[in-house]
Amino acid sequence: MTDLSWPEWGGSPDRYYPWHVWTSRDGAHHAGHLLDTVLGPSVESLGSQQIYEIVRCEPCIQIHATPLPSLVALQQYYETVFTAQDKPGYIERCLRDKPWWDGCVHGPILQQAAGYRDGVSSPHVLEVGAGPGLALDLAAQWGWQTTAIEPGKAFCEYLLRKDHTVYEGTLEEYRGPDGCYDIVYLYEVLEHQPCGEAFLLRCWALLRPGGILVCVVPNDCNPLQYAACQHLDVKPYWWAVPQHLAYYTPKMLQLLVRRCGYRILDMRGTFPLEANLLKGHNYLGDDGIGRLVHGWRMQDELWAVQAGLWDARVQQYRRQMAEQRRGREIVCIAQKEGT
Repeated sequence: MTDLSWPEWGGSPDRYYPWHVWTSRDGAHHAGHLLDTVLGPSVESLGSQQIYEIVRCEPCIQIHATPLPSLVALQQYYETVFTAQDKPGYIERCLRDKPWWDGCVHGPILQQAAGYRDGVSSPHVLEVGAGPGLALDLAAQWGWQTTAIEPGKAFCEYLLRKDHTVYEGTLEEYRGPDGCYDIVYLYEVLEHQPCGEAFLLRCWALLRPGGILVCVVPNDCNPLQYAACQHLDVKPYWWAVPQHLAYYTPKMLQLLVRRCGYRILDMRGTFPLEANLLKGHNYLGDDGIGRLVHGWRMQDELWAVQAGLWDARVQQYRRQMAEQRRGREIVCIAQKEGT
């Protein structure tokens, strides 16, 4: 049972969801409400399936799947299965949509982040999970220094051809110097991590004093999604294990980012894509309809840029997130506190 009248953090009464307490294989303690069980590919045993429990874990300040895979198994999964099987044609698709990525996504976010680095004319940006590197391409065009951390071999080869500094591997393996980056850019990366706190603390160490963290995650478990489930008579469709191990609400993300030593400078949503499900455009499991709906979003947002209305659009997204938790993604920009 889903009771949307309850606040997004703190959980629902135990009569709605059973309360679980357990210890993971790495000795970490977890406690929270069991929200769902789903079947998905195993990361530890590639080629097989396993049952995952989805738990609203209060110690971790996130909704996450369990069992959580080991970092070694997760690295192998991203080096092989994820890039080769789960992201076919991804580079070509991103390049086809490049005007939208530049004008409505990476460009505005990076410019806003750089605006908080007073006196830094050529910031050094590190993108973790860089993929095809569209954000880094923009930064390089502006004369910024660019570094990528990327586990996918094909993506790394592509990034190297564009003269970015590239480390092939994961953030946990990266041994680059601490305190040398002005911006750490995480675009839809944190939801793939088994421990968001450890990940953000590593980013904190890599940032210069006053450096900026950009973290964009899917806005899951939001009211529009639950309304779509009721409207379409489907179960929660956003559990995407093992690709997504963690699921964040705005409050969860705020609490986690602050606990890791950052001061939040801005937080907003993005285009409320799920509203299309309530209008009869069911893109769930249908890539053709999904591309059509995404095309409408791109056209609408590019029009806002061309009409000089992008700032007003961002204000609208910020207000919708704050008042209604609407928006497909959460955009969080925060600053490293301390020295």
